Amino acid sequence: MALSQHFYQQNRKKLADRLANNSLTILFSGREIEMTADASYPFFANNNFYYLTGIRAPEVVLVIIKNHHNDCAYQLFIESADPLKEKWVGKKINRDAAKAVSGIDEVYYVKDLPKEIARAAAVQTVYFDFKTPKHQSFKTTDEGLKKILKQSELKDLHPILAGLRLIKSAEEMCAIAKANAVTKKGIEEMKAFIKSGTYEYELAAFFEYYVKKEGTEGLAFETIVASGQNATVLHYVSNHCQLKSGDLVLFDLGARVDGYCGDVSRTFPVSGEMSRQQEKLYEIVEAVQKELFVAYKPGAVMKDLQQLTKELFLEKCCRAGFVPENNDITEFYYHGIGHPLGLDTHDLRPEGDLILAPGMVMTVEPGLYLEKLGIGIRIEDDVVITDGGCTVL
Repeated sequence: MALSQHFYQQNRKKLADRLANNSLTILFSGREIEMTADASYPFFANNNFYYLTGIRAPEVVLVIIKNHHNDCAYQLFIESADPLKEKWVGKKINRDAAKAVSGIDEVYYVKDLPKEIARAAAVQTVYFDFKTPKHQSFKTTDEGLKKILKQSELKDLHPILAGLRLIKSAEEMCAIAKANAVTKKGIEEMKAFIKSGTYEYELAAFFEYYVKKEGTEGLAFETIVASGQNATVLHYVSNHCQLKSGDLVLFDLGARVDGYCGDVSRTFPVSGEMSRQQEKLYEIVEAVQKELFVAYKPGAVMKDLQQLTKELFLEKCCRAGFVPENNDITEFYYHGIGHPLGLDTHDLRPEGDLILAPGMVMTVEPGLYLEKLGIGIRIEDDVVITDGGCTVL
């Protein structure tokens, strides 16, 4: 699944406006990684490449050439068909499909890439994404391309793309909203199986089954089902323990729709009712989140919202009799209050202080983790920053 051709065309135009004249930009979808023998890991295309093309096939290259007149040419390079291999793994993306998804008319084969790039005269700047994973980085053995790289200034594309991806379009918000809606339904369906004796992995498996049954691409990230003391480990993904009566179980999960992620956390009592101690802590987390929904608005700085969260937790915990050692709330709360959400669960963001602005999609995820009591509670929702505040998805 992909968004509209127009969406990817607009993303390329926004990027091109920020590129230097006489420049060459190269982005690679990625290569498959061998897992063992003749098996490979499931392929996942570079998200920046997908953001600009809508294509998720391996071994595809996007080239943007911007001349001194401020004009841009966009080119895609795909692998040639291999009829024998296709009998085993299916057909590769072809030129017509690449054009239809991306809106790029110039589609060539990878073997033609050096020849086409050589036509770009007077290249002074070459852009790559310096932070891309190794298997998604562009490599070449062609001497002509190596010469161009040596004689040009290399610049990092990552900060530009981080700025672009931070502000979401209406299509992106729609995809994230759908991912949240399916995630919410999955949680509601899964609640019927929360009972003593159920294994955490059973609940994780049910959620994955449900979101795929709903026609999504599957999971946005590996599902966390953490019961009892496991919930005090932030990224606990073993999911191997049995639920016990009297414990809480914390879920952190999300569906992926059109490449975009949902990210929701909920905490429930295994036996259906919380103890008074659990209830008091849950009420604190819930109250803090409600105050943060008001604080998430244009102009708010994320580091200030993090400090506000600490202050709220310390005041409310102490008043309820949960006093951290040396009044240091980081004993109970030791993660950030939120992050951008999009193609990545922890989506790209520019360096420096993040200041909220309309069009951003952010998480709001206060949590308390009292290891000595075996209690971990997190409530996480996703919000769109609007002109007047935020809207909870």
